Amino acid sequence: MKKLTLQLEELGCPSCVKKIETALKKQDGVNEASVLFNSSKAKIEYDEEKIDSAKISKVVTDLGYEILSRK
Repeated sequence: MKKLTLQLEELGCPSCVKKIETALKKQDGVNEASVLFNSSKAKIEYDEEKIDSAKISKVVTDLGYEILSRK
């Protein structure tokens, strides 16, 4: 398993957290996804044989959120 942390633009409301988490968890290969409202960070654990960090990032940006950094 691989881990990825995305620093997102400031999130406007707690429902943004649920929206991002739900979309990420639907992706084949994402085992865990949690978004922290206060720090605007998304922490994702995934199987790199099924999905890569670029696809994960695309899911978030397709929802309309800007990614400021990736770790």
